[in-house]
Amino acid sequence: MSKVDDELSRRFQQAQRPVRSDDLLAGLARRRHRREVLRRVQAGGLALAVLAATAVGFVALQRAFEEEGRGRTGAPLPGNGEIVFSAGGADGFVHLYAMQPDGSGRRQITDFGTDDTAPAVSPDGRTIAFVHQLEEAAPAIATIKLDGGTVTWLTDPDFFVSDGPSWSPDGTRIAFAATHGEGQRIYVMGADGSDPRPITPPDVYWPDGPAWSPDGTRIAFAASAISGDDEPSVWDIYTVSPDGGALTNVTQTSDGLHDEGGPTWSPDGHRIAFTRNGSEGSSIVIRGLSDGVETQVTDGTFVEGSPAWAPDGRWIAFDRAGVERDPGEHPAQQDVWLVHPDGTGERRLTTDGAFAPTWQPIPVDASPPSPAPSVLPTPEPEGRDIGLAFNLCHAERLGRIDFLGEGMNGQAWVGVTTKDDGSCPSSSNPDAQVVAADVDGDGRAEAWNDLPWECNVLCVPHDATDLDGDGTEELIVASYFSIVDYYVMRYLGPSDEPSSGIVPVLVGHPGHEPAGVRAGEPLRIDAGGDAGYSSEIVCEPPVLGWNWAFAPVDSQDPTEVHSVELELRDGEFVVVGTNDYTVSAGEPTGVGDDTEPSCGVDWDFWTGP
Repeated sequence: MSKVDDELSRRFQQAQRPVRSDDLLAGLARRRHRREVLRRVQAGGLALAVLAATAVGFVALQRAFEEEGRGRTGAPLPGNGEIVFSAGGADGFVHLYAMQPDGSGRRQITDFGTDDTAPAVSPDGRTIAFVHQLEEAAPAIATIKLDGGTVTWLTDPDFFVSDGPSWSPDGTRIAFAATHGEGQRIYVMGADGSDPRPITPPDVYWPDGPAWSPDGTRIAFAASAISGDDEPSVWDIYTVSPDGGALTNVTQTSDGLHDEGGPTWSPDGHRIAFTRNGSEGSSIVIRGLSDGVETQVTDGTFVEGSPAWAPDGRWIAFDRAGVERDPGEHPAQQDVWLVHPDGTGERRLTTDGAFAPTWQPIPVDASPPSPAPSVLPTPEPEGRDIGLAFNLCHAERLGRIDFLGEGMNGQAWVGVTTKDDGSCPSSSNPDAQVVAADVDGDGRAEAWNDLPWECNVLCVPHDATDLDGDGTEELIVASYFSIVDYYVMRYLGPSDEPSSGIVPVLVGHPGHEPAGVRAGEPLRIDAGGDAGYSSEIVCEPPVLGWNWAFAPVDSQDPTEVHSVELELRDGEFVVVGTNDYTVSAGEPTGVGDDTEPSCGVDWDFWTGP
């Protein structure tokens, strides 16, 4: 799975109370990049994203961006420039991108074989500070011009940067979160990397997400304070002066059920927007600093984060995982959205994965950006072109497959076809998954087929192995849920109909109905455990064994146990052995739910590509 997929799992568990660890770096690895949430980096290249909106909606959006605002001092507020954000690139790394506030004109800024996250644009609108990481080095604060170019590293290698940065209003200093030989602290340094010094005390647990106030007198951040018994509390929003004084808990969350993070100041300095996370999801919340009045801006149905107030104060950009308003849907993709501070006007800007948005301010004395066209540009094709008559969206890829038995470095994809208008569906439709195969290793698919089964949460090409000993490898496709279902597919050879070139391996007659192994259907076997159910895959070539046991929860009924042995012969699975029996409730079944690798495949839980 991708680097940012790890963050997906972490954000779903974010509402859980943290546990202190003696291993500081391990703790940092778990909590770093708090503002990067829930984005699926596609294993292949990502296409340009545009906003699907009507011309009327576009004109209304542009009018809102062009209206003037006034700051707390009465001075004109900066205008809204580009939105800068992070997204996955074709090389498998995370890069910085920029787009217009309507979602058009997307362009890539960084491309260095590194992960570039948590961008912040300087007050003059010309420079981006961000978290920059090589695979073998600690993450650092770096800068790059908004138009791209050379990356300048600001922090020393002995700093382990976990979040930030944030510019002071005059552009001379940068705040960030890091560890430097001790627990994580908020640091302030010169904009050239000089004189870094901590401003939070050691007894504030895991402070991150610093945000400088518009008047330069305060820095907001999220942290979990240490209570009297040395156990961390929930994450609250704090403020502190840039010299480390006057530490204040702003939100003082008391119910013990919610965490808060990612603060961002309104341009007038009177309010702070932040993310509040609970067991059911998260929402963007605005809190008045003088009266403590809170407004929930988004409804909390999804997993949301990284709020960023527009320079003119009229919009908040944020990232959201999942787009269907179905509480039962597993959010599987993160994108950038906009909403007015009063919760109205919600609109989506990206469709293929993006996170951690921030705004470029256009100073009032600077030349305004070129006016946007009165109509939206023609959308670029979405999804990935892998050589088929259609592009593939939400694609997962697996390489190093020898479909031909000739040492070829083939590959396989599982994804969703584009819609009739060439755009990608907003989420991965479990009923319309497609598998495609590059059999000769040239990077282009020669065969594809609809998956003849319904995926659960996610389908991926899991592994490949030679199950029948003929020298060619079969493809193992995994369908993830609380346990993992596995299916086997094989390449038939060149065909004038690419849609029939790769097919599922079916069960031969008569199958074994008691165990659910049905003749004429694709073989489905699973591994793992769930309430009352356990299963394992045990393979000793050429025999593939599947064992499962089921007992109703909280029942004294006997547990049913089934074992089936199969061989892949002449393109189908033939049942060569069975054993069906029951055991008394509570008695050992002999079936585990922790499957070891066998037949060259790791059948363990969540071990996708």
